[in-house]
Amino acid sequence: MPIPVNSVTTSMNNLFYNLLAAILMILSLVGCSSIHSVILIPDPDGHVGKAEVITTGGKQLLERPGDMTRITGSSTPPSPVTTATPDYISATFAEAMAIEPLPPEKFILYFETGTTAMTPESRAAITAIVAACKRRGAISISISGHTDATGSVQFNDKLSQERAVLIKQLLLQNGIDQNQMTVSSHGKGNPLVPTPNGVAEPRNRRVEVIVQ
Repeated sequence: MPIPVNSVTTSMNNLFYNLLAAILMILSLVGCSSIHSVILIPDPDGHVGKAEVITTGGKQLLERPGDMTRITGSSTPPSPVTTATPDYISATFAEAMAIEPLPPEKFILYFETGTTAMTPESRAAITAIVAACKRRGAISISISGHTDATGSVQFNDKLSQERAVLIKQLLLQNGIDQNQMTVSSHGKGNPLVPTPNGVAEPRNRRVEVIVQ
């Protein structure tokens, strides 16, 4: 029978991990009895949400990694919270854990001041991005362009867009499907390293690529 589970998650990066970490690890049958286990686990970055498990008989709040409660029916209160060991989680939920998606991979490519010319290290990183896309069968590739705080708003808006489009074109040339890629540009409005206006900060002259 369905058992209501209310989840309140914090610091989660995507919907899959919201569900996985908050409700987890799925309501699993133990043996032939109608005992359901709900376990809270962190996402790959170590962030943990919260899950409130509710029946008509009561409720329990899961808020630490490995917190576990068991349910025997919709009118029976959830059991007191205990801690599931990593070995127990691995043994009991190996099949469910096997379908977890890989965490996103992030690449930052840096540019020479005022131009779309990448630094030598960043030019070499294109190969690594292409390899990551193909290795993981990427379904989403986010490309966002940025600038430092020198120059006008109009100039930097245009430059950040050109930088992002350049990276998209390079990935296209290396066989990445354009339908998987989304491009955005932020000008100087979203610095990696906050600076006063007019300051030339090399780490802000960048394109960020997130591969999922």
